[in-house]
This record gives sequence, structure tokens and C-alpha cells, in this order.
Amino acid sequence: MGLFWSMSLDGAHANGRATFAKNDASPNCVSLEVEAPGHAATAVQLERNYLQPGALTRDLKVAGEAGERGEHTIGRLFIPASRESDRPIPVVIVLSGSGGGFDLDKAALLARHGFATLALAYFGISPLPTWLHRIPLEYFEAALQWLAAQPEIDSQRIGILAISRGAELALLLSSMFSQIRSVVAYAPSSIAWAASGREKETGELIPSWTYGGKPVPFVPLPLRQFIFRSAIPVALLKRPVMFRELFRTGLRNTKAAAAAEIPVERMGGPILLVSGGDDHLWPAAEMSERIIERLKKHRFAHRVEHLHYPKAGHMLRYPYLPTTARQSRHRALRNARYSFGGTASADAEAQADSWRRAIEFLRASL
Repeated sequence: MGLFWSMSLDGAHANGRATFAKNDASPNCVSLEVEAPGHAATAVQLERNYLQPGALTRDLKVAGEAGERGEHTIGRLFIPASRESDRPIPVVIVLSGSGGGFDLDKAALLARHGFATLALAYFGISPLPTWLHRIPLEYFEAALQWLAAQPEIDSQRIGILAISRGAELALLLSSMFSQIRSVVAYAPSSIAWAASGREKETGELIPSWTYGGKPVPFVPLPLRQFIFRSAIPVALLKRPVMFRELFRTGLRNTKAAAAAEIPVERMGGPILLVSGGDDHLWPAAEMSERIIERLKKHRFAHRVEHLHYPKAGHMLRYPYLPTTARQSRHRALRNARYSFGGTASADAEAQADSWRRAIEFLRASL
């Protein structure tokens, strides 16, 4: 599959990002052409499908804001085409990371392995918040209730698969809602973090998550200090931003970190953690070990596994998509580059191995 993961992106996307972006379940069309001296070129086009033929989809919708007409889709349920019987099947909720929106591609692909899957957005699309801040956890409680009402779904076998900030959220939800029986957390966090920025009127820090109208305890992000330290490497030396040190500094705020640590021991089922040792966005491997230490301290009764890939970076997902982009850009950083870490080959190997083992884990735990 090296032909696929080793492909290079021809230029950046319109939004300035340099990664291979996939956010729907439509097929990928790949053209292969072979040329040799003295011979006519030979070409073939391959169609790589995400959605299983015959699979059912069903949308979770909410009403728009006051004055808007119609409804907005905030989740899409994928139901496998073939099932052994008419008995309800397990479902995996798929959560995106700090990019927001849906992971429709990942949910469609996972549904090919016999699970129902729900790609659930929680910010980044209308009428949800435009960026990750003050996300009410009651929103996910309502989504769990909607899933339980679907006739194909076994509400006693619900799992979550998520990455980065979504993995932070997945562990937080699993510690609160007993319906969640299994979690696969790619590049996870051991604590709840603040949202970026401050309130304009008061200057107060902004929480990422709320419950019952109150902020979930969080660790502040020392942005001013980080920006000052990063100015010379980024502006003068033209190096990409490495956010890992920002979060490491936050973790050294021991009082806040202790209050914001996710009580993962309350989880009612197994946990699979996946991390890269060269993650430049945040210290996922270190935070995974903190999670394991807490579980050991509380004598956690369920299976816990940590898949650690020393040379891999932050952008771990399903396999055989291009991994050659090692940096990207973001509007919030004034289009400055930021680094994912890892290498193309290390990420490709980690993705192939972790995806296979994640599917095995979900089958065993659900």
C-alpha cells in the first residue's frame, strides 16, 4: 500500500492546510499511469470506497437557531448492510478532534467491520459553536438517548473512537455516562484543557466543556508565555510551531492539573490508548501514561492497553491515506506553520497496526 500512503499533495488546500483532507464518505478515485521508453503509457483508475454497498444511513438533526427554517444535520448514523440476525448491534460514536465537524469517512469505514457508527459533530458546523469552547456535555447525553431509540442499536453496547481533543472528550464522557462501554482514544489527554483565548469583556479563561451550566475543571493554557518563547524560532528562523511545549508547561501547573484530571477509573469498560512518541502537537504518550497510572492507583477492573509508536506523530487515523505532509497551517496562527511530528513511514506503519488492533479491541469489548 506504499503507493497510497507515500503520495504527496500537489499544493495546499484553499484554507491553507497542507494535509490530505477527507471529510465525507464519497469514494477516492486514484489514477495510476505507467510509462516505459518505447511503449505506450498504460493507465488505470481505482475507486476506493468508504461506504459499504447497501449500508443504511440515518441523520440526527436539530432545529436551527431562532428565525431559521429547516433542520441541521449534526450526526450521521451508518448501519452495516449485512447482519447475522435482526438482533440489535453495537454502535461506535466517532468524534473529531480540534478540526471540528464530522468524521464521516472514518465512521463509514468503521461500519464496514460490523458496527453501527455515529459520526457526531460537536462544533464547527451550524448551529453548533463555531470553535471549541463551552461545549455542554448534556448535548452528548441527548445523542446517547437518540441512539438508544434506534431499533437497530443495542444501547447496552456503545463505544467511542476519537482523536486528540475528541479523545479528551471521549474519556470525559465515559467517566460520566454509564452507557459507554468501550473507548478507543487516539492521542488522548489525561486532563481537561481550557479553550484558547479569554472572554473579551472580563478577561476570564474560557472552559472547553460545561455540565449543568458549570465549567468542567480545566488546566489553563499559558499562551502568552508560549508565544513569547516561540517568537524567535517561528518568526526569525522560520521553524514550524510545536505546541507540545505549551501543553507540557500546562501540565506543570500541578494544582490545576490535579483538579482537572479526568476520573477515568469511573469508566465502565475497557480502554485502548494510542500514542506517537514524536507527537509535536501535545504530549500524548506522557498523558497516556498518566491515565494508566491513575487506573492502576484505583485498581481499575477492566482491560487497559496502550499502543505506543515511538517514531510516529500526532496525525494517526485509519491506514493507507497519504502521510507525507508533516506540517500544516492555520488561520488562527496567522497562517504560520505548525508541526505534527513523526515521519511518513512511521505514521503509515502505526496507522495500519493501530487500526487493525482498534477493530479487534472494539469487537472484543462490545
